[in-house]
Amino acid sequence: MIYNKDIDLSIFQPYKINCESCSGLCCVALYFSKSDGFPKDKKAGTACKNLQTDYKCKIYPQLPKHGLKGCMAYDCFGAGQYITRYVKDLPNWLTIPQKEAEQIFNSFLVVMRVYQTLWYLSQCLILQLPQSEKEKARSLIDEGNMLIDISLEKLAVLDTQPFCEKANNYLKHICTIFQSYFPNSNKVSSKDYIGKNMKQKDLRGKDFSMSLLIAANLERSNLYGANFLGADTRDTNICNTDLSQCLFLTQIQINSANGNDKTLLPPYLHKPKTWGLT
Repeated sequence: MIYNKDIDLSIFQPYKINCESCSGLCCVALYFSKSDGFPKDKKAGTACKNLQTDYKCKIYPQLPKHGLKGCMAYDCFGAGQYITRYVKDLPNWLTIPQKEAEQIFNSFLVVMRVYQTLWYLSQCLILQLPQSEKEKARSLIDEGNMLIDISLEKLAVLDTQPFCEKANNYLKHICTIFQSYFPNSNKVSSKDYIGKNMKQKDLRGKDFSMSLLIAANLERSNLYGANFLGADTRDTNICNTDLSQCLFLTQIQINSANGNDKTLLPPYLHKPKTWGLT
């Protein structure tokens, strides 16, 4: 088994989106491109045309009908609700002063980078790893949480690069450990699998980290111990596929892929309601 038998899923709770506790930050702060499955091209800092005054999406139930895959896949790792707690008077995004808005948006992006890193580090806590390695992960998680436990003004200009580099080096180390468990896995250095048909292939221990898996076919492949750290899984076919023992999957990767009721996921992820609706 790649994962521990007894998993405390509560460690992932801070990094799961809660739109009810957010002020629609992703729909305002980010740049959107229509070609990436968003309603229209939109500049960062401009509210989406479908964002209502209650911070809810006007067409959320119809996202699959409109083919808005970018909206359906997006995940902020919980940064939206984290930053919204800082804002005493929830803003009207159409009238808020630019300087105040930029401070909120910059802080949102900072926390999203840190929270994504903490999500990966939290996965290390449930992997079959030596206790010493898990202690390193816990130390980094504590460091990351302390890093962003500051005022909004300081968050907006926080340099996360040193922390993220340290965490990424640790994650690379963990990837190397698991790669050693699969000495016979395919070690081809190619990262381009766009449209590649790997249906029913033996891909145990495959290193897909930072790979382009756009529209690739992984249906019924053996992916035990496969590493998906930072992989682009837009429209990847994972129907009828067991991903339950894969490394470093995120919810946004699952949301971006095409699965079905027979797709098996790690216990800390959930099947999108939109599977089978598009």
